[in-house]
Amino acid sequence: MKQLRFPGHLLRERREELGLSLDAVRDRVHVPADCLRHFEEGNLAALPVKTYALGFLQSYCRLLGLDPEPFTAQYHACMLQASRGGRLARLAPSPDAPPRSLPRWVYEVQVWGAVCAVIVLGWFAYTTVAKPLVDSWRNRAEAGTVEITPPVHFEQER
Repeated sequence: MKQLRFPGHLLRERREELGLSLDAVRDRVHVPADCLRHFEEGNLAALPVKTYALGFLQSYCRLLGLDPEPFTAQYHACMLQASRGGRLARLAPSPDAPPRSLPRWVYEVQVWGAVCAVIVLGWFAYTTVAKPLVDSWRNRAEAGTVEITPPVHFEQER
């Protein structure tokens, strides 16, 4: 199977024709310079999630005066090939790239663990603190609920 390559060199050539630096492009389209560099190098594996990457690519193409459709189509084709077991042109992240985050399921397990911990702590607090307090208040008499007969010697003085 032929390996697809993203035509990032066309973006770089057009940017250089316009006399723009990566920092100037970054300031105009508000796209991180690393992402612009990754597009130009064809290093799609180092880009953020697909939605952001496509938005960044379209903004970059519009600034350069290029039609974004062929570039987004090629981006989709490269990503589709990678999802089917192919390789991206540069799959290894650059050495200065931040470490990859954990898989999503790890975060979901952490959230469910936190929810379970809150439930267990709530049950523990109820059974050891709140329930004994409630039970101790049930045996108390409220003021005015119990009639007390006055002592005999008070009635005799009247």
